[in-house]
Amino acid sequence: MLPKIALSLLLLSLALASTAAFASGEEFFTYHDKSGAQVFTNIAPVSAENSAHYTPPFADNERISALGNAINRPDSRNFDPIIKKYASYYELDPSLIQSIIETESGFNPNAVSSKGARGLMQLMPETARRLGVENSFDPEQNIKAGVRHFRSLMDMFDNNLDLSLAAYNAGENLVRRLGRIPGYEETINYVRSVTRRYRERRENVQVQENRTYRYVDAAGVLHLTNIPPAR
Repeated sequence: MLPKIALSLLLLSLALASTAAFASGEEFFTYHDKSGAQVFTNIAPVSAENSAHYTPPFADNERISALGNAINRPDSRNFDPIIKKYASYYELDPSLIQSIIETESGFNPNAVSSKGARGLMQLMPETARRLGVENSFDPEQNIKAGVRHFRSLMDMFDNNLDLSLAAYNAGENLVRRLGRIPGYEETINYVRSVTRRYRERRENVQVQENRTYRYVDAAGVLHLTNIPPAR
C-alpha cells in the first residue's frame, strides 16, 4: 500500500492531468457525489452533496469526448420506450429523437449546459416552464416536452428538418427572421451532427429490416424470416 502522502500526490497528479487533457484551457471542477461517483464539470457545483453530473454545451461536447468513462452515462436503450412513445404520439421518427438526444446530452439525464439547459433534450428553464415541466431531470417529462417542442418547430418550418434543428439550437425567432440556418459555428455543427447521426441510425434500421434469418424449427421445417427468432 502506498504511503498516504504518496497516494495524495498521485491523485493530485491524475486530477491535474485530467484537467489539462480535457479542459482545453477552461476551468473544470471535480468532486465526488453522495453515491461516490467522481464528477467532472466546468460549472462550479452548489455543493458536492446536492449537485448532479454536468456536461458542457454542445460546442464543448466534441472537445472533451475523451472523458469517456469519467462521466457515468446511462445506456441509451434505457430511454427507448419513452422516446418511442412520444415520437409516435407527435408523429416523429424515434431515430431522429435519439439523434437529437445523443447530440444534446449524450443520453445523460442530469446534463446541465453552461447556459442552463437541462436534461436529456437540454430544455432551457423558460421552455420547460412553458411546456409544464416540473423536473427537467426526469427523463419522461424531459423527453415528452422536448419532442413536443420539436414537433412545434417542424410545423412552424413546414417539416424542414435543417431549419427545425437550427431553431432547436439557436431559437425559432432567429431562424424565422433569417429564413435560413444562422451562421453560428455551433448551430451549423449542431445541424450537421444531428443529421449525420440520424442518417446513420436510419441506415442501421434499414439493414435490420432487410436482414433475413434462417432456422429450422423443432419439427424440422426450414424458416426464412426478417424477424429474429426467439431464443
